[in-house]
Amino acid sequence: MFEQPPLLTHLNEFQRILKTYKPSLELLDLLHDNKFVLLAAPTAAGRNTIIRNLIMTGKYYYVVSDTTRRPRINNGIPETNGNEYWFKNEAEFLQGLKNGAYVEAAIIHNQQVSGVSLEELRKASQTGTIAITDIDIHGCDTIKSYSDATIPVFILPPAFPEWMRRLDGRGAMDPQEKRRRLTSAAEEIELALQRSYFRFIVNWDLRVTVDALHQHIITGEFGELEQANAHIHAEQLLTDLSGYLR
Repeated sequence: MFEQPPLLTHLNEFQRILKTYKPSLELLDLLHDNKFVLLAAPTAAGRNTIIRNLIMTGKYYYVVSDTTRRPRINNGIPETNGNEYWFKNEAEFLQGLKNGAYVEAAIIHNQQVSGVSLEELRKASQTGTIAITDIDIHGCDTIKSYSDATIPVFILPPAFPEWMRRLDGRGAMDPQEKRRRLTSAAEEIELALQRSYFRFIVNWDLRVTVDALHQHIITGEFGELEQANAHIHAEQLLTDLSGYLR
């Protein structure tokens, strides 16, 4: 039986601090002076694979988030510090917030707090690499509000039939879980289309996507026609999702 994680011991204090939270000046300077790529995506769009391929070039630094939740065991393999997350206790995370040492942080289901730390961005800057992380749209909203040097990119899956083939290819999935993921995907695509700061890339082919994204990040240029076509593609995905979920 699945054991529900306990509520945060210092939930009220986290809520109080995050209500008016502002990052430190050092952190804001790092954001202004360095590129920070924020990748958002719906389920099975290939975001994690894209990140892994960019990291393999040696030109990117994957920003690992901090979290107060306990390490899990996935398929018999335990999570470790610096891989899935940096695992902190509540007191450590609270102190970091008081010092302005997080770019953004969020309370999740009142059970954990997770966020992107100053230390991770400092490592990317010191190694001369480009910071990149996977993040949700609300996290993008927060970080983008601090600096125009951030590069928020929304990865779109390919045409609906191929997208479903990729999703189903991940292994057996309960129909309710699949519906939940696709409902969330529709919400995420809608939210992304509402934000003018997002740049969109359709992941038709992994190698092409990785190369194109790298060039966009280096040059800062995303073609107008490419973006217009990506918006049309996103709208079609929403139409297909609506029909599927009806």
